[in-house]
Amino acid sequence: MSGEHALQISAAAPVRPPVDAVLAAVARRQEQGFDAVWWADHLLHWFPASIWTPDLVPMAAAQPSPHVWMDPFAMVAAAAGATDAIRLGVGVTDTVRRHPAALAQTALTLDHVTRGRFILGVGTGEELNLAPLGLRNERPLARLDEALQVIRLLFSTPDEVDFEGEHVVLRGAAVGLRPFGAAPPPVWVAAHRPKGLALAGRMADGWMPLATDPGRYAAMLGVVEAAAAAAGRAGAVTAGGYTRVVLAEDDDTARTAVARSTLLRFIALTAPSETFAARGAVHPLGAGVFGLTRFRPTDLSRADALRLAGEVPGEVVLDTVVAGTPATVAARLAAIVAAGARHLQVVNMTPLADPSLAAASEGLLGEALTDLRAVAS
Repeated sequence: MSGEHALQISAAAPVRPPVDAVLAAVARRQEQGFDAVWWADHLLHWFPASIWTPDLVPMAAAQPSPHVWMDPFAMVAAAAGATDAIRLGVGVTDTVRRHPAALAQTALTLDHVTRGRFILGVGTGEELNLAPLGLRNERPLARLDEALQVIRLLFSTPDEVDFEGEHVVLRGAAVGLRPFGAAPPPVWVAAHRPKGLALAGRMADGWMPLATDPGRYAAMLGVVEAAAAAAGRAGAVTAGGYTRVVLAEDDDTARTAVARSTLLRFIALTAPSETFAARGAVHPLGAGVFGLTRFRPTDLSRADALRLAGEVPGEVVLDTVVAGTPATVAARLAAIVAAGARHLQVVNMTPLADPSLAAASEGLLGEALTDLRAVAS
């Protein structure tokens, strides 16, 4: 990706109505100099409805359901008219709910609507977005591999094509729409474990993992880059990262807010078992699991949900975010950049950690990113 800054810094787009407020927020991110805005693709949230009550979650008084998500592809199209420079991405969708041929057509359409500013992010998919729809995702990496092959194939030609896979089959399928510019929209892949990292290296234009620990990030990036080089694609993958941040005027306040947050504990349940093992703990969902592909909050009663959240060590919650003052957050992000990141999506989770810190957090985030740009430029 090209951009004004050597380091690309992007933001998460709001996902809830009113639409006018979302579009104003995206336009503001453009004015603030962000390089991209990304929309998550969810039907359900990580928070069980059973705990979504004002006594535990103050925002529940104004928003009765935790599962309020607007369609990200429609919002990219709407945001294209409210902006003219910032990149607009979906990060990430899955190829189970959305057939790869349909995704290819949608991506090319948004490539035109945004005049070449669209980014398609894909991953294996989350259990909470699939199981409630009666969808199964067996051998998810193999399915994603085939889906990426199909998307690339349909991007490459307007002609009818065949594809014979275990999960995806094409018989004379075609997407005649051609890219807006010289190349189709970039495809980014979310991956954290060795096989997924290798897949990103072989087939992705960009890689977007959760990035909080520089050492872990460098190790993952090494797998991506080795796979890219082996596939004859050395240097072809933009090293990205998705980083959740919680900010306060002092480090102790920020870290305490994270460690005590019920909502961030549910998000921490999406982490892989390795994150828990590093703290001498077993993942509450079972040994060896990856929470993203196992956690389904809709199955949980209030008692079971609170018990499960209580089994997440505070240290693990802290490992899934970057928490502290603007100087602390900037230093941690700079270390991830030093480990190889070239694009960071920085997501302000302070309102979920402690609503009383939310109002000040946007200003503090601005300070952190200013410091980060100064160090990383």
